[in-house]
Amino acid sequence: MPSSSTPNSPAAIKKLEKQLNKEAKRESTEIKEALKAVQTMEKLKAKAQKASNKAEETIEKVTKLETATLKALNKATHQHDAALTDLRAAERDAELKRQEDKRISTDLDAKKALLAESLHAQAANTEKRATQIRELREEAGLIPKETTTGTATPDSRLSDDSSA
Repeated sequence: MPSSSTPNSPAAIKKLEKQLNKEAKRESTEIKEALKAVQTMEKLKAKAQKASNKAEETIEKVTKLETATLKALNKATHQHDAALTDLRAAERDAELKRQEDKRISTDLDAKKALLAESLHAQAANTEKRATQIRELREEAGLIPKETTTGTATPDSRLSDDSSA
């Protein structure tokens, strides 16, 4: 602005008017630019707000997904633990069954051996009893004394004697 004194000449007034118009035009341009900058910043703020809201929604979606995944993981872990427990129980049961089978096999072998011994002893005792019966009958004179060993058994002789 010019000095505090006011010009008196028309040229000075015209010059001052021109200068004031230039200042007004420059201020108007500055205001338009500031307004444009504010509008640009408002658009940027709206975009940033929209992006922020979208990011929050994404966080919520991912949090729900993570929660569901964690729940599924916990369920799968529980199922795995249960399967392991069942497997260990089945392995213990199978081992007990194998031991029982082994014990029964051992007992069966022992009983078979005892049966074979008993059958052998029974055969020997049957032979001994048959010999005693034959000797008693020979002594009693019920049958003639054999000089050679015959192929007939005492039982067959009994059936032969009873028919005669």
